[in-house]
Amino acid sequence: MEFDGLSIDRTRVSDQVKKVLKQAMMEKKLKPGDKIPTEEKMAKQFKVSKVTVREALRDLESEGLIEKKRGLYGGSFISHPGSEKIGEWVINSFRTGAITPEELVDFRQILEPALVTLAVERRTEEDLRVIHFIIKEIEEGILRGKPNRSKAIEFHRLIAEACHNRLISMVMEALVNVFIEILSKIPMTLEDAKVDLDYCRRTYNYLACRNKNKAHDLMINHFKTLAQIIERPQRNHRKKQISMVKT
Repeated sequence: MEFDGLSIDRTRVSDQVKKVLKQAMMEKKLKPGDKIPTEEKMAKQFKVSKVTVREALRDLESEGLIEKKRGLYGGSFISHPGSEKIGEWVINSFRTGAITPEELVDFRQILEPALVTLAVERRTEEDLRVIHFIIKEIEEGILRGKPNRSKAIEFHRLIAEACHNRLISMVMEALVNVFIEILSKIPMTLEDAKVDLDYCRRTYNYLACRNKNKAHDLMINHFKTLAQIIERPQRNHRKKQISMVKT
């Protein structure tokens, strides 16, 4: 028997429920923080099963659009947008080997010179105050002989904040979190920390005097140095292997 001209709608019913809820979010009928009706109420309204509604909500939760809370006042709520999902994707990709540290450095080396240029244009006096404060904290750690890597990485997040663009801030926050993990596994010397501090100080000065070109070029050099530090364990490993072969 032939079925010419006939087609089957392969869209899952739960996808249709999800589409309706997404549409409500886009039209601001559902706003961040709003509580979603119970599965039972939505099942009755959409004339579907509770299992179908549950599947739709599970998909929305995995996309970071809703969050579930437990307790007396629990339920499903529209999420407040944040960098968590971006961060989870980046860090999981790094942990599974889908993204290498070198690739992340490449990406930041393209991104951050442009960001610091924008930060020079948009930074406020408050931005400068906060950046100067983090530099002092980095300096104090080095003077104690205990460099704080997370503070050094935080400096870059503050540069992104000075751009006053929410998307930039979200992306950079995700990158900062994964780089804290990357650098925790790479031996860094006190001299490395001092070199990094010098870059931070000079970048701050260019921000303060609004020198875009020098800030841009300095950030490029900064990441060339970072790339060398991250590649150093591999270079040392290769040298050791060559030495063992020769002996």
